Amino acid sequence: MTHIEVILPIFNEVKNIPILLERLDKVQKELNEQALLTYLFINDGSEDGSRELLNQLHFSRKDIRVIHLLHNFGHGPALACGVEHFKGNIAIFMDADLQDPPEAIPEMFEAWKKGAKTVVAERASRSENNKLLFNTFYYLLHKVAPTLPPVDFGTHCLLDVSVINRIRTLKEKTRYFPGLVGFASPKVEAIPVHRLKRVEGNSRVGLKGLIHLAITAFLSFSSMPVRFVSILGLLASVTALISGTVIVAIKVFTSLAIPGWASMMSALAFGSGIQLLCLGIIGEYIARIYDEVKERPLYLVETLLENGPHRSLSLENSDLMPKVLRF
Repeated sequence: MTHIEVILPIFNEVKNIPILLERLDKVQKELNEQALLTYLFINDGSEDGSRELLNQLHFSRKDIRVIHLLHNFGHGPALACGVEHFKGNIAIFMDADLQDPPEAIPEMFEAWKKGAKTVVAERASRSENNKLLFNTFYYLLHKVAPTLPPVDFGTHCLLDVSVINRIRTLKEKTRYFPGLVGFASPKVEAIPVHRLKRVEGNSRVGLKGLIHLAITAFLSFSSMPVRFVSILGLLASVTALISGTVIVAIKVFTSLAIPGWASMMSALAFGSGIQLLCLGIIGEYIARIYDEVKERPLYLVETLLENGPHRSLSLENSDLMPKVLRF
């Protein structure tokens, strides 16, 4: 039987976890004897009772593993933790905020049975806010990073174990997960889904987080920003050369010399603005180089709650009780 492990990063999702598990259990019934679903929860420093709930679920069910990270490292590192600790034939990545529909899993599995190694849930429509920002982001990203698959997807995807093993070889610290999936996949198949609104709690990625994600995506998979700096610098130099030539010609050959400091200060302010913009873009790349050379781990595990393949909760057989590893 095919083993599917569903990898779920968790941050303050105590109200959503029971609802999500109920829907995932229905998916397991739909798959019937075709596949076995198990769940790997990555608790990324939750503070709302998610930790305690996950501990209870782990000790009451045979199909749940839990990793508690030392503190909140972010969505990307939590996904990286799931990649490293995955066990099975197929990995399903999805968020636990109920915006990614688990009902798409059987359709993804059917595509895998037909030979697809990577199947993503393409966001054909959205119920959430900021739709214009998302659409603009994906449009610009696919323009400047042609190596990425032309698909609007985030976390929700199915990855064959062969794709997981390729992603495990990628050691970069600044990660844009959809980009890594596309990079490690021979071909990406898409299944259209409707992106739902968040049911409970607040999104962990606000406007500031979306801007950071966009910057990470652009800098990780495109050299266009640095090329833009070069083009901008060239245009500024040509403009300055032409302006200087015109000003000198007016001064030498006519009596219409440009008086005053206004034009000079305007040119100085324009040039300074261009320089600061260029330094800012280059600085973003340097900051990411600095993160890479530090070789600091993406995350630290505090506790790992493992289950044996045939765990029993009976006290008579303590060898089969859940294994708790603390770091």
